[in-house]
Amino acid sequence: MEFLIIVCSSTLQENIDQLFEKLAIKGYTHIPQATGTGRIGGTRLNDEVWPGENSLYMISADPGQAAEIKAWVRSYRQDTMREGLKLFALPLNEVI
Repeated sequence: MEFLIIVCSSTLQENIDQLFEKLAIKGYTHIPQATGTGRIGGTRLNDEVWPGENSLYMISADPGQAAEIKAWVRSYRQDTMREGLKLFALPLNEVI
């Protein structure tokens, strides 16, 4: 199992939902209206100075699902005209 964290522009929520539906991912946590700053993506605090907000997803995925999600993110990030999207993958050793 892998623990995936996806941080993306809130405008990608529909795309992520469609991906999860396609891969039959039923269990995940979605944190809408996540704010923060990144080295490349800049700052998004959803105010007048730093407009925009992100969404954060946490997924416990089997190896096949994790590979599909990673492939989708890699493909999306190769496009020159895109919104921010970052994926962090960690080994999932235990769930209590």
